[in-house]
Amino acid sequence: MRTRYARLHEAWDKETKNEVLQNIPDNFLHEMKEYVQQLNKTTASTDTLSGSLTTTERRYANQMLKELNEIRLKKIIKSEVNGLPLDAQAMTPEEQKLHSNLRQLLTGYRQGAELPTPKPQPEPKPRPKPERKAPTPPPKIEEKDTELVLVRFLQPLPAIMGVDMKAYGPFQPEELANIPRQNAENLINRGVAKAVQAN
Repeated sequence: MRTRYARLHEAWDKETKNEVLQNIPDNFLHEMKEYVQQLNKTTASTDTLSGSLTTTERRYANQMLKELNEIRLKKIIKSEVNGLPLDAQAMTPEEQKLHSNLRQLLTGYRQGAELPTPKPQPEPKPRPKPERKAPTPPPKIEEKDTELVLVRFLQPLPAIMGVDMKAYGPFQPEELANIPRQNAENLINRGVAKAVQAN
């Protein structure tokens, strides 16, 4: 019985020497993939003859299986793109599925590539300019929000914009500062600052 390495070499040799896709058993690529995976898991010392042979077998088997897959894939794609006949019996079930999907993609692309030339559209009429409206005044800030309150900062905080549109900060832990009430309440709720009661 021939070894799996000899069968892989024979399939690789036939595929590289022929322009048409070569017939292989349905489970051949699966079997060879398992064979190569087993080789890759095998620990081999290059100090012994058997270890050196295993290392060489592993290198060549990996290379041949990779090239066999690539060559077959290129033949399938080339045949479909150029409209050449392809023997379905020569393909594995996975390759037949790939070929079918490829055919659908190419058919869709070719149909899309033959789109009719669009008719020239009449130039749109210029739109009337919208009437200018008076700018909306900014919302009034209630005096309650702008009332300043004293807080003590519990953690560092970069500069903030107060509700009165003024900049406050930056602040360091334990620093005291007067900031607008709304900002203070927000920072207190977030645990960043603490209210300081006036004496």
